[in-house]
Amino acid sequence: MKLKAAASIKVGAELPPQVKNILQRQIDCYSGVRPKSIHTDAEWAKQKGFAAPLAQGLMSTAYVSQMMVDFLGMGFVKGGRISASFIKPVLAGDTLTMHGAVKSMEAEGDHTRVTVEFWCVSQEGVKTMVGTASGLAA
Repeated sequence: MKLKAAASIKVGAELPPQVKNILQRQIDCYSGVRPKSIHTDAEWAKQKGFAAPLAQGLMSTAYVSQMMVDFLGMGFVKGGRISASFIKPVLAGDTLTMHGAVKSMEAEGDHTRVTVEFWCVSQEGVKTMVGTASGLAA
């Protein structure tokens, strides 16, 4: 698979959003079911002040990675980077939408590093994670 052509990418361009339903089954598979875990034990999560079990932060990161692979293909697989801040919890039953926009493009050796500013939003419009992700283009 070839790298995406840098000439086909424009600063400010928005990436197609990715929508994910956060199911308890997915959370369980991600971390393994354990008692007294805010991720997999609904009663324990409620005792700790959450309305439902929390999805692990790295699940959101994986969804952003998928968005970047869809955008840059092997350019993200081979040269991808992510810097993220988790700002609100994602709960079982939430619907999460990942958004991104091309922030910058800079020469890096024989390639161009494409940096995307991303943000994840719950079904209530609350940002849950923000950051940047980058990969290579030809």
